[in-house]
Amino acid sequence: MGGALFGQGLNFLAMLLPIVGGETGQLAYLMLPMALATVLSRTSILGFHSRYLTVPGERVRTATAVSAASLSVTTLLCVLAGAVVAPVRDVALWTGLLVVTNGLYLMSVTVATREQRMDVYSTARLAFGVTNIIITTLVVFIVPFEAGLIVAAAVNPLVGTVLILARTENRIVPSTVSDLPRMLDREHRFYLAGSGRATGGVLLAEVGFQFQGFITPFLGPYQEIWAVVVRLTGGFGTLVQQIIAPPCEAKLAGCIRADDREGTRVWFKKIILIGAGLGIGSAVVQTAAILLFLPDDDAVTIGSLIAVSVFCLFGLPAAMSGKIPLMKGLTRPYLAWSGTRLALLLPLLLLRGVYLFVAVIAVMSVTSVIIIWISARPIRAGQ
Repeated sequence: MGGALFGQGLNFLAMLLPIVGGETGQLAYLMLPMALATVLSRTSILGFHSRYLTVPGERVRTATAVSAASLSVTTLLCVLAGAVVAPVRDVALWTGLLVVTNGLYLMSVTVATREQRMDVYSTARLAFGVTNIIITTLVVFIVPFEAGLIVAAAVNPLVGTVLILARTENRIVPSTVSDLPRMLDREHRFYLAGSGRATGGVLLAEVGFQFQGFITPFLGPYQEIWAVVVRLTGGFGTLVQQIIAPPCEAKLAGCIRADDREGTRVWFKKIILIGAGLGIGSAVVQTAAILLFLPDDDAVTIGSLIAVSVFCLFGLPAAMSGKIPLMKGLTRPYLAWSGTRLALLLPLLLLRGVYLFVAVIAVMSVTSVIIIWISARPIRAGQ
């Protein structure tokens, strides 16, 4: 996975280029379509990024076709909205582009993970990073234009998708095209119907995750601390989801498919321990960054540093284990958890300053512990 790690480093550098190049306007223009596409792409593939890892072999083709068809319909709706509703035209069209490219990338990464082709995935992540650096440099320093970073955000995953699907058994598109004539038969309808709780859980979980960025303006003197926290935990979270978790999820998924309960427990423990180690590392880095860059901030106290450290210590293990409930078929408790977390977060919008700061950390930390507990539960019968 050395290539993947190096590619992730290139992605981090690419994130800094618009700031260095003074193209923050492009960043601002990217934010809304990217946020919408993140939620829509993950939701429209019907939990494929988790469920596909452990579906029985005879359902692989059906899961692929139904999820890809759902992604296509969502993309088409975005395009139609852009064509018909003038006030949201640009946002809808760019969102549609990002939905299909990011959705296909999520699906292709999941295919590589199930097939345990980490060599292919590593190459794709390296290519993703190289492409990101090249295109971002072009649109920032050579031919800057308003939607430049959106184009980069669409092309990067497309390159990764092509490289993965060229070397994996499930190439997604052929399965989907060949299954189109029978998309409404009993088998496909049964899989679609069984996707409801997983899809709802993913939607609510994504909205709840976006909440931590949305509250920043309401934090008063704690805005700068929280911005550092969100930025660094987001960076560690990306490292977890893109580099560290896939090989572990591949092994865990193999145990679940084989109904190897002992192997499942062993890999779950490994995943949590890795997450805990990353949580400690994130807390240390985060504390050092706050003390270094905000030395005169009155909001930086022992209490606030302890609070954000707790946020890291619970958040990273939760990020490592976030897919496990759906992999195990625990769709009902996952939906209940994601809905409850969002229900607890929304009333916090009535708070401000230190009260909001403490409350959001408390809710996110407690719900992180709960998702870890749910992840530890046995495989659902019939999974």
